[in-house]
Amino acid sequence: MPDPTGRAELRAVLLSILQTIPDVTVYSPGDWNVPAPKLPAIKLRQAKERKESNGRNGQTSFTTVAAFEIKAELQANSGPAAMLAVETLGAEIEAAIFKSIPLRSRAQNFPFCDTETEVSADGASHIAGLSILLGIEMMETFVPDINTQLLEMDLTADLVNVADPNGTYPNPPFPDAVTPAPRTQGPDGRAEGAVNVQFPQ
Repeated sequence: MPDPTGRAELRAVLLSILQTIPDVTVYSPGDWNVPAPKLPAIKLRQAKERKESNGRNGQTSFTTVAAFEIKAELQANSGPAAMLAVETLGAEIEAAIFKSIPLRSRAQNFPFCDTETEVSADGASHIAGLSILLGIEMMETFVPDINTQLLEMDLTADLVNVADPNGTYPNPPFPDAVTPAPRTQGPDGRAEGAVNVQFPQ
C-alpha cells in the first residue's frame, strides 16, 4: 500500500542519515545556494520520480523509483586539497546511506547513484562541489477505496455451451470474447441471460 507521505518519509530518513556526518550542516530543502561562510554544507531535495507498471495483474501496482539529489560543498586553500576533501566527504555520504538499516528497510533497490564533482577558485580559496543523484526503488499497490458505496451491478451471460453456429450480432456484450462464425462454441455475441442488482441505500 502506498503511503501518502512516503516521499516525505524517505527524504526524512535520508536527512537523518546525512545529519550523522560530522562537521557538516545539512539543509533540506533550504536555500539551494549556500554562501561560502556557511560551508561545508550538504543539501538534499527530491529531484524526480518514475512509476513503471507491473503489468495487467488485476491490481494497480507499480515499481516506483524516487530520485533524490544530494549536493555537498566545501572550501579549502588549494585545488588539490579541495578535491581530496570533497572525495572524502563523498565516500562518507555513500557509506552513511548504503549502510543505513532504516533506509534499506524501506528500499527495494538502489538502481542508480550518479556522482559528479567539480572544483572552482574563489580568490585564495577553492570551492569543491559534489552532486549525487540517488535512485530509491520501492513497490506501490493502489487498492480501490473500500468506503465507496456500490449502488448497482449488471450481470450479463454470453455462454460457451449455448452457441449459434453462424449468427452475427451487433453490439455484443463482450466483443473481445466473441468466437468468429462459423463456430462450434460460444461466446457468440448475444446475451443468453442478464440480471440487474440494486443495492439498498
